[in-house]
Amino acid sequence: MSKKKLTAEQVLYCREHYVPGSAEYGLGPLAEKMGVKVDVIKDLVHGETYKDVGGPIRSTIERVPAEVKAILAAAPAKLKELSERYGITEERLAQFLPKVRRAKITDEVKAAILREYEPYSKEFGREALAAKYGLSASAVGVILKGLPRKERVEVADYLKEAIIEAADDGLSVKALAERFSLSRPVIKSVLAEAGIEVKRRRVDEETKAEIIEEYKSGKSLRELEGLYGVNRATMADWVRGLKPPKPKKELTQELREQIYRYHSQGYGITIIAKTLGIGQGIVRKVIDGEM
Repeated sequence: MSKKKLTAEQVLYCREHYVPGSAEYGLGPLAEKMGVKVDVIKDLVHGETYKDVGGPIRSTIERVPAEVKAILAAAPAKLKELSERYGITEERLAQFLPKVRRAKITDEVKAAILREYEPYSKEFGREALAAKYGLSASAVGVILKGLPRKERVEVADYLKEAIIEAADDGLSVKALAERFSLSRPVIKSVLAEAGIEVKRRRVDEETKAEIIEEYKSGKSLRELEGLYGVNRATMADWVRGLKPPKPKKELTQELREQIYRYHSQGYGITIIAKTLGIGQGIVRKVIDGEM
């Protein structure tokens, strides 16, 4: 739809007839009727534009109708659809999504998990038991700490053979741990049992300096670990005290419109800045018309 200026009569019509979520007088239908974008109607009904024209002005604080809350409680997946239909941000609607309650961890549940757990099993592994008993995987992990260490790290013979074969192909301990979803100590234990020596990679000064420069240019330690295969903790010692430059976000027209939109909906400068990933000073200057 092309940009165009509405007449005072059209603005009054929209303000007087607007009904949130209405199939005939909602934001979308009115925008289509007037030949403008939805945001144009949204701004004018909130009094952000056409301030010289009269008519009822809606509060910039979004009110969530009871029927919308009821729909969200029964069908959380409709959040985006409801946001578009009623002109309410997804962040606002998300506040009314049903809370996920975790099951209570009783002694009986703990005993059942300890009894049923089978390392690396699809049916009785950590994730499967978490789903079965309504817990998080981390909660199940805490419970499993009650098992003897030897039982927790037991690796089947066929899996050991696969690890050894992959190690012979030149895969590092880190790569083996990722491929077989095991911890590095477990991989090292399997290799040591097979008489395979785990060689530590030595990083020369040139490579170390290159890593530091890459970090200063903006790459994260996680990225550098993947590129160079050097432990993150080791690199953290090298770059301690250094801070990579934060990439500056260009203030585009689209970003300005997002700032105006959030501001018209009643959000504060701090929340807008955090949501859009920009500084509070920029948000404040845009709102005040200084940028």
